[in-house]
Amino acid sequence: MQVLLVNARRSPYSGESISAPQLGLLSLASVLREGTFHDTAGTDVHFIDDQLFVLQRPLSTPSEFLRGYRPDIVGIQVLTSSLKNGIKLASEVRHRHPNALTVLGGVGASPIARKLIEENAADVVVRGEGEYSFSQLVHEFGKNGRKNFAKVRGITFRDDEGEVVETPAAPQVVNLDKLPKPARDLADLDLYRRISRGRSGNLVTSRGCSYACAYCYSKHQWGVGQRRHSAARVVDEIRELVEVYGFDRIRIEDDDFVEDVPRMQELCDGIAKSGLQGKFEWEAKARPDLINDDMARMLRESGCFRLLVGVETLSWNLLKRLGRPVKVDVTERAISCLTNNGIGVQATMILGIPGETDEAMRTTITWLQARLGKNKHDLVSPCFFVPFHQEVEKDMAKRVDFTVETSDTDCYTGHIPVTSSMGASIDELWKLYDDMTPSRSQGQYKRIAFLANLQTVQTRLGLLDGDGASNLSNEPAALVPEVQ
Repeated sequence: MQVLLVNARRSPYSGESISAPQLGLLSLASVLREGTFHDTAGTDVHFIDDQLFVLQRPLSTPSEFLRGYRPDIVGIQVLTSSLKNGIKLASEVRHRHPNALTVLGGVGASPIARKLIEENAADVVVRGEGEYSFSQLVHEFGKNGRKNFAKVRGITFRDDEGEVVETPAAPQVVNLDKLPKPARDLADLDLYRRISRGRSGNLVTSRGCSYACAYCYSKHQWGVGQRRHSAARVVDEIRELVEVYGFDRIRIEDDDFVEDVPRMQELCDGIAKSGLQGKFEWEAKARPDLINDDMARMLRESGCFRLLVGVETLSWNLLKRLGRPVKVDVTERAISCLTNNGIGVQATMILGIPGETDEAMRTTITWLQARLGKNKHDLVSPCFFVPFHQEVEKDMAKRVDFTVETSDTDCYTGHIPVTSSMGASIDELWKLYDDMTPSRSQGQYKRIAFLANLQTVQTRLGLLDGDGASNLSNEPAALVPEVQ
């Protein structure tokens, strides 16, 4: 049985931030190949990143990479901003391979699974965490075709009578160490390396978060609470990234890396004893209220060069209303601890939090810039509030008033405003966008994190020369294999 796992290309409003393979799909691949949960060992699995493909072949059709494959199942992962492209891709798969099973999954599909099936966007939607459900689906489809999908946990589909069926949720993977390491051998890591200038080594050491910020989708996708790989497993995966794949910089993708302090200490000790210390540096995410000097020293000694710290806004009252009551002095202390110990700070903030004024947002940017900038890794990283998940929109609406200005999911990237409130109009938010973006105006604010534009990315790929002239040819891209 041949299974294609596809990361759908994002909308044009997403920028070109791609820098590393999608680990969720590579985890699915390894689970299928090893038969971790069901009898799927030996499945012929392929991973395709449609975003990479379209960078190499800008004029390609949504399904051009399908040439050479004869898939039995095509699993397509979507974010909210890639949902429309994922649906188009599923339609193309059905046209080219009418007997193949089309499956949508990911945070863009899970909350609207019933709607997607009602609209015939795909044959099946996998809801939430995918390893158990998708491997059971692959096993059942290979054994009995489409007859017994009602046995598969955590999916939504249409039965033989045309009724939409939502099966009970799949069990969570409580012990993450049960999962094999992501199938990185399926990804073209050299290509990612060229795009990211060597910074495409990434890993996940935990899933979820024990906090409940109203604007975050994590608890809806992963459930409340955090599940973690053991420190030994994490060190083993770091060793693979460093010694097998040659990465000297690693990005840890966890929602909050420092939530479990004893486990974090064990991991830092494990790196020190592994012989890997000094061979790589790494970055992660952390809440400011958990950071202190002792932690910062330990992180720096183990190779941490930057932490992404969620600041969001300086308004304590607003943060308290949204389930994140972190005061300004706590945030300031955390930034000082990191900077004093030589760790860069990527301070995130949310623009357009309902109820916050234009003046307040600009005050937060100015306040952050006054405290960052000495370390080359210091950045202010703003994004706009987006109700990525239906449950997020419901939760936020109970706490604050706002207006959704567009229903076009292509716009739901965080890079452009899509909501307004009594605090700030959509016009004010667009003006702030202009003031932050050098390519659109004078760039009023410095140290703002920006995505590499398409020309920069294609130059790194060798598709454009140093002057921006095209090196593109009509030859098939390297990402189109001839697979039987």
